[in-house]
Amino acid sequence: MSSLSITIITPNLNGGRFLEACIVSIQNQQYPNLKHVVIDGGSTDNSIEILKTTCTTYEVVKGLNNYEAIDYGFKKYPSEIQAWLNSDDLYRDGAINTVMNAFEKFPDISWLTGTPSISNDLGVIRIWDAHIFPSISKYTWTLSSNIFIQQESTFWRKKLYEEVGGISKDYRYANDYDLWSKFFKKELLYSIPQILASFRMHSPAQLSVSNRRNYVSEVKRIQSNYDIGILRKLILKLLMGIDYVLIRIPILRSAYDSLQFRQKFLGFTMRLRFDDSNQLLKC
Repeated sequence: MSSLSITIITPNLNGGRFLEACIVSIQNQQYPNLKHVVIDGGSTDNSIEILKTTCTTYEVVKGLNNYEAIDYGFKKYPSEIQAWLNSDDLYRDGAINTVMNAFEKFPDISWLTGTPSISNDLGVIRIWDAHIFPSISKYTWTLSSNIFIQQESTFWRKKLYEEVGGISKDYRYANDYDLWSKFFKKELLYSIPQILASFRMHSPAQLSVSNRRNYVSEVKRIQSNYDIGILRKLILKLLMGIDYVLIRIPILRSAYDSLQFRQKFLGFTMRLRFDDSNQLLKC
């Protein structure tokens, strides 16, 4: 088992409906060197009662928005590895041990993500995209506003977070997207073929759903900060299109993948895999 420490921050404001399930999903990880801290914005529902009965470390800090609470938590409760989990989302069994083993075994990995998934209001899971070749690239990131990295499934080293200046306060909805874009400028993203967490879709009124249009608008603003010329953008789109075809033709896929062209030149995620003894290896 890894000896690295991890801090998980949960921002919360009147999220009592799902807060206990979120907390239990973290406690069930049974990772010994884990700090879980809830930064509460002054809830008036049953959140504080839940925090007390579940023996969860928490602070009530009024006046902070969601992202300010996250950054506050990381600065006050530092650990070698960091992540945040919103109060209506869930970690899946074994997620933290897998993540920490990956960081322990591969010191060159600075951030990683798992197979994205969503769940309904009862926590029933549905896999979002389990394709063996992840579609996330540092360049597709700048070419489309419909490609996302699932925040709930993403973890990183504190050193990387500090190098990029932490999470931005410049946006209201897409600060996670901005953080990933800054990470991409520094380090390669690695992917693990395991469901680590689930985003809970429980209501059309939840902020991340009802404000989707505003989120995409901010994403486009962030993408505009990338200095990619028209010609380079056209070439990248052409190469991405060829890549999309090649990885879906079985007779060509293995040979193409062995060249690691998509990782080296197209900026796609580096992949980890499990061997027959359940040990993580680099592809």
